[in-house]
Amino acid sequence: MEENLLKPLEDLERYKEEIEAEVLEEPKKIDVKIPIPNPAYLLKESKLAGKRDDRPLAKYTKEYDEFCRWSALPKDLRNPKTALLWEKKNMMPRGYTQYFKQREDFTNNRLTFFWEWMMDVYPDVVYAVYQRATNKTKGSDKAAGIFIELLSRKMNLDKPKVQVQPMILMGIEQAKIDAIFMPKDYDNKALIPTTK
Repeated sequence: MEENLLKPLEDLERYKEEIEAEVLEEPKKIDVKIPIPNPAYLLKESKLAGKRDDRPLAKYTKEYDEFCRWSALPKDLRNPKTALLWEKKNMMPRGYTQYFKQREDFTNNRLTFFWEWMMDVYPDVVYAVYQRATNKTKGSDKAAGIFIELLSRKMNLDKPKVQVQPMILMGIEQAKIDAIFMPKDYDNKALIPTTK
């Protein structure tokens, strides 16, 4: 019976010795090279690819547009605040907004309404920046800088565009030059679609 009690202690001692041996070993070298990303992720399909619905809406088309407009607003400006309350207000079935979000054109519609809202508030924002920049008692240098930057973008339309020239060396094949700038496992042919 005494042997049965000593066995766990012996195992514990052996385990302690193994841990100490690992700690005393030479530390592993850390790889400090910067990995070049593999473009294979471009070929993978999104997780939502099979879940998107591109069929035309049979009903609730007006509500769908209203939901896209509502979801394009910042959360502080939404009325009602949540999608569940929006469903109740518009007398929609519970959870129907999730179906709206899975529609293929949802993101494009929402972005269209978002930029429409942005263009509506843009003059007010520029005017607020202008007022802060020209306030005689509490003028803001940062607001003045933003206002000047907005104006300079409009004034520099005639500025010539910078063109990037391809690298060409006389007497060396272009494929060899291109190979310098591409990772070894990069497969350019797999990413370029073929025409039939």
